[in-house]
Amino acid sequence: MNSFTRVEEYLNSLINYEVTFPLGGSRGRPKLAPVYAACERLGLLLAPPKCLHIAGTVGKGSTAAFAQALLSVRHNVLSFTSPHLVSPKERVRLNGSDLSGEVWNEGIDVLRAECARAPKIDLTYFETTFVFYLWCAQRLGTTAHVVETGLGGSFDATNVLKRTTAILTRIHLDHTDILGKTIAEIARDKSGIIKQGCICFSAEQHLDALPVVTEAASAKDAVLYYEGRDFRAIRDPDNVVRFSFDEHDANLLLPVSGEFQRHNLAVAAAAALNLDRSLTELEMNRALSDLKLQARQQELSGYPNIMIDVCHNPASFDALADSLNHEQDFSRRIAVVAMMRDKDARASLGHLLHVVDELWVTDAPTPRSFSREELGLIATEMGFATRVIERGSAYAELLSLPPDTRGVLCGSFYLVGDFLKRFHDA
Repeated sequence: MNSFTRVEEYLNSLINYEVTFPLGGSRGRPKLAPVYAACERLGLLLAPPKCLHIAGTVGKGSTAAFAQALLSVRHNVLSFTSPHLVSPKERVRLNGSDLSGEVWNEGIDVLRAECARAPKIDLTYFETTFVFYLWCAQRLGTTAHVVETGLGGSFDATNVLKRTTAILTRIHLDHTDILGKTIAEIARDKSGIIKQGCICFSAEQHLDALPVVTEAASAKDAVLYYEGRDFRAIRDPDNVVRFSFDEHDANLLLPVSGEFQRHNLAVAAAAALNLDRSLTELEMNRALSDLKLQARQQELSGYPNIMIDVCHNPASFDALADSLNHEQDFSRRIAVVAMMRDKDARASLGHLLHVVDELWVTDAPTPRSFSREELGLIATEMGFATRVIERGSAYAELLSLPPDTRGVLCGSFYLVGDFLKRFHDA
């Protein structure tokens, strides 16, 4: 048994609301008490230095990656993200690299022993990995921190953090059964990460979200920096982002595909510069050039016609469709899709209608997934040229598409992660 297998087996024994359906499972709405109790038991600090706390509907992972890369110029940066694609090690990283199995074993052993003492503290998979993150911050003495929320903001396990800089990426409809039925309600929940007297950076928001974010910042006496007003990023055809914030002006090379990524880079760069004003344009570009952002409109190595993307809600499908519509190099487009049953499949897939020539529908390896037959029926009713296909066959045929056909694998972290596990990034 390798040094990390024991950790994986323990994590997999825990309740995991990321894969439970209905989402949230039997414990009801998210709550902070278990994480507070565990942190008190372990003596963990809830205010790690230079901590960026990120919430939003789309772009959280990309924003976290950009922020981590930029802050790593001057600091040892510990980042927390979710879900993972291939290994839980992806969730807690030091300067963008996995921690050793030995560190994971040490931290999880301490956590298990303390939480098992009476009165017992029961943590979920997500809560356990986040408490481990806070243990690492203390154990490793890291000097800057990037934390992505899991679900929402107000009652997400990460919201035990104190004295953070809040970052809000773009807010849209998603997880409506838990966070609210309207953009305004969802914005209210996600704005719960804004702490008293903190600084908050917000990407451009929907008209229904902006007043909620503004009101939440005002109620907490927080300073709100808003994209397009206080900082901005304009992308030119050469993929250069002309960024400005306060006295800083820089031409930043966007290291990933997608027009939407300029919003994520803008809010990450502004927040990073606010923490470290000494960052230069040259240093920022060097850091960004080394960044490898997996499964965000990523072309597979050796397969330039194959793209993988973890888009999983209407807003992120819209961004994918926009990128595909701007491509000129392919005569046909085929998308392999799986989706979770708690997602709005019709609104999401609707963005691909008349964009792809065929939709190959499959399932993802989680109880939350639509069956391929269920999703196939939805796609057919919407007017797609639909093919229902077993997952392994879909992967193999995707990699066999001719060079003039764009193949896209999308719709779920779990689908893309399963593909990468099987084919190791092809």
